[in-house]
Amino acid sequence: MEKVEEKLLEYLNDKPNYEKFKILHNEMGYDFDFIKKLYPKELKTFSDLKFGKHGNSWMVGAIQAILNFDNGHFVSVVGGGNGLYGDGVKTFEVGFPLPGDSIDVEGWLSPEEVTTLMINIQMKEPYGTNRI
Repeated sequence: MEKVEEKLLEYLNDKPNYEKFKILHNEMGYDFDFIKKLYPKELKTFSDLKFGKHGNSWMVGAIQAILNFDNGHFVSVVGGGNGLYGDGVKTFEVGFPLPGDSIDVEGWLSPEEVTTLMINIQMKEPYGTNRI
């Protein structure tokens, strides 16, 4: 590990993950690959999703992965079923919480776009602190 990386880890040591990621990306300008290198277990990406059969039995052929983040937010990534906004192979539909206990959905996302959305959600303030 390089000296700069060691200094960053030391500086960010006591901060919660969402704050670490925001500081590194938004304030210091580091890209997500660098942040994933520093925090390989903490920063979750598409490759961390564990897909299985969709939770609704009537969604024949559909897959789903749900991942909870340590800031209280989550993503539900689905695809492949009738009516879903993704084929479950190259494109996916992602559901995630919005303020006020509602859920937003973005569809037809590539794995790279899912990763970007996941990281942006992980940089949000902890769920419940800025609710409308």
